[in-house]
Amino acid sequence: MTILGSHSDAFAPNTKLFGTIADKHQSMLKYASPQSSCKSSKTSSFSLSMAVMPDSPGPNDFEPSQGKNTDQSASPQENDLSSSFTSDSMPDEMILPLEENDSDVTAERKERIEREREAQSRFLHGDELVELRKYVINLEADLQRARDQGDIKALRDLTKALYESKNMDAEHVYVTALENLENAEKEGLKDEAEKFRKESLLARECLPQFQLGGLWVGKYGEHGYEMLNVTYIGEHRNTLVATKVTGDKNVPKGELSFTADLHPDAKGRDELEAIELSDVASKQWGHKHLPRFPGKGQVAAEGFVNNQWMDGQLILVGEYFSFAWLPLGHQIFFGRPSAELTLKMLKQSKMADYGAVDKDSPNAVAEQRAFAQRCFEETELMLFDDEAEGELCFLVDDEEYFEQEGCFE
Repeated sequence: MTILGSHSDAFAPNTKLFGTIADKHQSMLKYASPQSSCKSSKTSSFSLSMAVMPDSPGPNDFEPSQGKNTDQSASPQENDLSSSFTSDSMPDEMILPLEENDSDVTAERKERIEREREAQSRFLHGDELVELRKYVINLEADLQRARDQGDIKALRDLTKALYESKNMDAEHVYVTALENLENAEKEGLKDEAEKFRKESLLARECLPQFQLGGLWVGKYGEHGYEMLNVTYIGEHRNTLVATKVTGDKNVPKGELSFTADLHPDAKGRDELEAIELSDVASKQWGHKHLPRFPGKGQVAAEGFVNNQWMDGQLILVGEYFSFAWLPLGHQIFFGRPSAELTLKMLKQSKMADYGAVDKDSPNAVAEQRAFAQRCFEETELMLFDDEAEGELCFLVDDEEYFEQEGCFE
């Protein structure tokens, strides 16, 4: 059985160790020629208009005959992505994940939190991870150069440095564990397979692109704010799926808004370098580089006709994310909704189903329909309760109950 490099035996614990490794092997860079510098160090230019600010048409409004957005007021060159992420651009009632009160956390929950913190400390994140990957590329070039020159000592030192550095990248550990898991399962090694399964899950919990499950809200142009539910499907749940909880006249609720392939070996992934923000934006968001992933966004004409999929990108922005419909040059920013906003949007969506035209002030007919529906649902629940075992069911056990003398007098 071929087992790839695993982080189980030796783990670089934190950022400080990364600095130590880099310093320790800095002298080995003498093997690198000027051309061996990391190709990913070049910045990525990426210009898209933001749907959240200012107000602009959403990607749903699509005319297949024209192959572009129906509203031409927004130009892809209007706003540069790096300057669009500003602190005052957050939609109202968007919140960060709530902090838990230690007194309300169970012992089991505390143990899991501690385990997650320990796992997080083993890997680098954000801008430090970008620098680590550049360093790894340089190490690989140096290793090849040392191999060509037959330098045994340099080979040994560089191999060790490369192994330690890669094990500080959660995505590398995740992929390696999945490959080892597949090999173990093929050879029927159940214990080994279980070990690698746990290892892959541990690394996965440290990858932000796999922590987006749940409800999100973004502004779909003139349609206003809409709510999505993010889930993961496919082999090892490596495909992100965003389903509309509330919809619009183009792409209604229940339909997919976009998907993203999060597998490290996904087609086109290598070509997507992290977006580099401006100094002002990076100070506001706390990140210089924004990782992105290939995806597909759905568009349709009114009535959900002529729906089609187009290339897109999922972009992580700290605790938030955005999705870009590339052919339209359009992007929507998503944040977590508060409990109050969630209830409000769900109620508005339900009232729209009953015929409310103005979601902020539903008409009387829609209110009456909603009330009648609630009464019907309550009646169904009561009838269901009456059918409980050992209890009298008026619909079955005594059909003449309501016809007896004195009933309803």
